[in-house]
Amino acid sequence: MPFRKISRDVKCAAINLYEHNMMSLEQILDCLGFSESTLWRVRTIWRETGDVVRYNYGTAGRPGALHFDDVHYLVRLINHRPDWFRDCYKLGFIAMPWDVAGSS
Repeated sequence: MPFRKISRDVKCAAINLYEHNMMSLEQILDCLGFSESTLWRVRTIWRETGDVVRYNYGTAGRPGALHFDDVHYLVRLINHRPDWFRDCYKLGFIAMPWDVAGSS
């Protein structure tokens, strides 16, 4: 059954059963219902990371267009040379420090 989610607990159980020789490989695969290649993949992840699942630390979706350092540079540039970005101010793309809500 391809592309089905196997819980972390089931993966841990499979690894423990296999590594402690509590059941044969065929019995583990029959009882838990996943393929031999899945077991080897989980075991590889277990040996590499100490856990049975890979964690995605990034964000899902399209990556951001600018890195934080790029944004920081642009803000410094705008503050240093606001006349270069006058059209952006007029169109409302960039807020001037004195345009902040609540200031008079």
